Order: sequence, then C-alpha cells, then structure tokens
Amino acid sequence: MTARNGPAWSVPLDGGRIEIPSSIEGVRAALEARGLAEFEAEIARTPAKHLVYVILGWALPPGVEDAHPEAVGRLRSGDFSGVLDENGAAVTPTHPPLDEAAGEVAPSVWSTGFPVGSKTFPATIGGIRAVLDTERLAEFEAEIAGTPGHELTYTALRWGYPPEELAEEDALIADLKAAEERSARRGGAGA
Repeated sequence: MTARNGPAWSVPLDGGRIEIPSSIEGVRAALEARGLAEFEAEIARTPAKHLVYVILGWALPPGVEDAHPEAVGRLRSGDFSGVLDENGAAVTPTHPPLDEAAGEVAPSVWSTGFPVGSKTFPATIGGIRAVLDTERLAEFEAEIAGTPGHELTYTALRWGYPPEELAEEDALIADLKAAEERSARRGGAGA
C-alpha cells in the first residue's frame, strides 16, 4: 500500500523505508471495497488517542508483519523511532497503545470540567458525529479525513469539546479568579 491521497509516513524497515498513508483518507483510498466498511467501523469506535495505531495497522502493506515482525512490533508498541511525516519531521504518537493484555480499555468520552470531571464529551469519531449538526459535520469529516494519524487526538479533542461549554467554563473560572482577587484585596486592606 502506498500513500496517494493525503499525508504519508515514511517507515524504516530493515535498512530501507516504505511510504504508507497516515490519514483516514489515505487509507480509504488504498483499501479495497471489502475492507472499507470494517475500517470505517473501527475508526468510528476507536478513542481518538488510539487512532494512530488503527491507521498504522490498516496502512501497513499485507505481509509486512511476517517479513519484519520486530519492526512492526516496535511500531505497534508505540515506538515510532525513525518514522517521518511527509515533511521529514519525526512522528510521535500522543499516547502509548492500550495494554490489552492487562485489560486496559480506553474510554469513549473525555472527562473534564469544573468541578473536575463534571463534564464529558465524545472521544470517538462516531461520538462526535452523533453530536454535530449537519453543517459542522461536513467540516468535521473533511478535517478528520485529512489529518495525519499522530495528530488526530488533538483534532478530535477540539471537535468533541463543544466551544460553547469551553466558553462557559472559561467565564466561570474568570469569575472565580476575580472574586478571589476582590476577597484578597479586602483581606489585605483590613489588615
């Protein structure tokens, strides 16, 4: 499989290099019709911080794992040493892969807010699709399809966290800081 659409990764294998797609659109373009539905389903349900490994798995050419088991094992373990993007910059995943042997499961939502953890929002492409309106959905689909796998965590985080909630949270924190400053000034003036 070679990258023809969108960004690519250059991956070192036994002294040589192969170029593979690093985006959803690149993998889509390289897949045969029978694998496309399975790929789409896996992409939709995978938490954003682990999408880099799904893209890697689908982008690697058939048989490469048998021919280069150590190199592919290293990549699947999160060691992207020597992997370069289309601009020659080093590629680093944002998160390590899940330790499935230890029963680690990635949550399908992000948790944040004030108080801490009081808000959740989708951390999967499928979850984000479910909450976006039609106009924003098209924009999301276009952006997410062309984003390199190692940057998808940030893209999904930005799209999953509703901007109006972020604005409300920022306003609440600003109000609390202002109240604290007023209280400190009053306490300092009376001392």
